Amino acid sequence: MPRLEETRGLFVAAMAMTVAGVALGPGTLAAQDGCIFGEDGNDVLRQVTMTGGEAIFYVTRPHLVCEGGIQIWADSAEAFTASNLTHLIGSVRYEDPTRTLVSDEARYFSQVGRLQAEGGLRVDDRDQGSTIENGALVYLRRTEFRPQESMTVTRRPGDPRPRATVSGAADSSSTSDEDRVYVVVGDRIVSSGGDRLSSTGSVEVAFDSVLAYADTLEYDEITDRLELLGSARVDAPKYDLTGRRIELTTPNPGRREVRAIEDGSLSGEDLRLTAERILLFLREDRMERLVALPTEGDSAFASDPAAASSAAGASPPTPEARPRAVAETFEITADSLDILAPDERLERVFAAGRARSVSTDRDSLTVASLPDIAKTDWLEGDTIVVTFVTDVDPAATADTIPGVPQPDRESQVDRIVAIVDARSLYRLSPSDPAAVAGEDPPAVHYVVGDRITIVMQEGQVDRLEVEGQTTGIHLEPLPRGGTNR
Repeated sequence: MPRLEETRGLFVAAMAMTVAGVALGPGTLAAQDGCIFGEDGNDVLRQVTMTGGEAIFYVTRPHLVCEGGIQIWADSAEAFTASNLTHLIGSVRYEDPTRTLVSDEARYFSQVGRLQAEGGLRVDDRDQGSTIENGALVYLRRTEFRPQESMTVTRRPGDPRPRATVSGAADSSSTSDEDRVYVVVGDRIVSSGGDRLSSTGSVEVAFDSVLAYADTLEYDEITDRLELLGSARVDAPKYDLTGRRIELTTPNPGRREVRAIEDGSLSGEDLRLTAERILLFLREDRMERLVALPTEGDSAFASDPAAASSAAGASPPTPEARPRAVAETFEITADSLDILAPDERLERVFAAGRARSVSTDRDSLTVASLPDIAKTDWLEGDTIVVTFVTDVDPAATADTIPGVPQPDRESQVDRIVAIVDARSLYRLSPSDPAAVAGEDPPAVHYVVGDRITIVMQEGQVDRLEVEGQTTGIHLEPLPRGGTNR
């Protein structure tokens, strides 16, 4: 049997093969030898030679100090020379200049560059500001036959789910210099190349004041792009967004874009929007623009809202796929919807392609005897544009306009314009003073023109302007008593 010093040398040589794998980073690949015992620990050393010549080395309280500023501790360790396996048991701790790993147990297969660790797991990357904890870890280090490192953490039965904390792009709206932080929880978390993170299994992610959920998550730290796949949902303070896929990107500091793709649905305090594609544009986490589209191909809308009409009209979507916005007193549909709201104040609604706006207010004017076409107030045209003014007297109130959403108290409708094949139906109280609201039908005013403009003044309808070849009709119901006057 070798002498004690020879055993120490053989054990250190066996343990040195683990260093490159435990290092968890390409910067320490050179530190594959040059390990020595630290001043503390290393109480008991012994060697057992198995049948066939395999040597097994045992040490109590190992503490290795290796090149590159690497140190390894554990309660005990055993090294199997034939299988190139080192087993670290109890209070395992690894440190290098950038990372720290702790676990209850770890195994390293030096020949294939594979590290396994579990129980009380936590990996901290101080350079990237990331942390992974809980679960069972499999780390594949970068080698000559493996160009990129990867780290996989899976859920252990009975333990908390794996949890990763990563830093994204700096948020210019914050009063500090800290980056945006994402906290990801899932049944399985994979980190690859040091800048990509994915997770599967009822994934949850929290950042800023937002909670998001999906079947699968993909995150690219370099581009700060977060993708949620399968039953995706984003819960923000002022809206909830769902879709089969949701993408969050940060094109510029302080700006964020959120896209719901396939079966998109957005619910706010006063509005529900459905469309195949919903795009949110935020500035310092405040929504400033909202776009709803039927299908792929939104680049034109992102750069020029006015392109909506021609682009949407080129390939009309099916009625089921058309964007639709519903509020308490109105509903609007079109081939595309573009809502501008700088600083979350309504400025303009641009509905392009067979636009139709319907008012569901004024129930007192709806009676059973009315035909379907006159049971609501509505406005149609190839394009409908609604513009708003802000900072009006909060005490001012606006009459309900046919098919036009009523804004919050800081915004009032300035004008509504229907362009190309414009037509409008508006119900009025009948001129008969004996008419009973809710029982007698209202008067009906219908007009057609190339362009219809409703001009507002201090929240009231000021005038109706019709351009181009104009036709119209005004119908009054018969007065009570049946006399036609």
